[in-house]
Amino acid sequence: MKNQLRLQMDLPPVYDYGSWIRHAGVEQSCDRLALWDIHGGRLWLTSAKAAGKSHLLRVFAVDHAAVAMLDVAEIHADGSCQGDSSRLTQQWMELLAGKSCWLIDVPAGTMSQTVAHALFHLLERARDLQCAIVLAWRGDPASLPPELSSRLLAMEKTSMAAPADDDALLQVLRSSASSLQWDIREQVLQSLLTYLPRQLDVLVPALKALETLSFEQKHKPGPAWVKQQLLHISEALHAE
Repeated sequence: MKNQLRLQMDLPPVYDYGSWIRHAGVEQSCDRLALWDIHGGRLWLTSAKAAGKSHLLRVFAVDHAAVAMLDVAEIHADGSCQGDSSRLTQQWMELLAGKSCWLIDVPAGTMSQTVAHALFHLLERARDLQCAIVLAWRGDPASLPPELSSRLLAMEKTSMAAPADDDALLQVLRSSASSLQWDIREQVLQSLLTYLPRQLDVLVPALKALETLSFEQKHKPGPAWVKQQLLHISEALHAE
């Protein structure tokens, strides 16, 4: 029987410990998060480059019913609170209500003034309510308003790092392919490491792009086709 491409379905991402790859670069932060679950406190989870912080928070939230998860990018995406930090803070508080442990995932890089001021007020509310909090953000505190920067620097800091070797990177890519319900050849994953920078924020989106293209072109990802697509992706990266 001729192999078929799987049906194209918009499946929601699944976050569980089966999809989380625990390697040397994340070991310390995983252990610290486990202690936070017991003792509480205020923890800043960061990294020099993309390292899986968002994934880790979602895995943790799924496994801990008493924890509230806030995705700042998702809540702020519609721009409904543009320029209104008080309204944004209130919107976040409604989502976090009833839980005493908060996980806050903030997009990497420079924050808008609205988000930064709302985040400052959220941290103040957490202190007043004696809520334990983990804030995941990759960026320079000096770029923040002074009041938020001072609160962030007062938090305990723990850093994650991307996999340092190809074996661990391949494990992450296999997990990402599995979450897409994609039974992909090992050779395709090896090609990703050959033609693209060994960075998670490049490799994982490229894997998703290959899956999308394979549906659009109704093409199974053979070596020649994969090489062609990855070279296009690489050229686009160099052009940015």
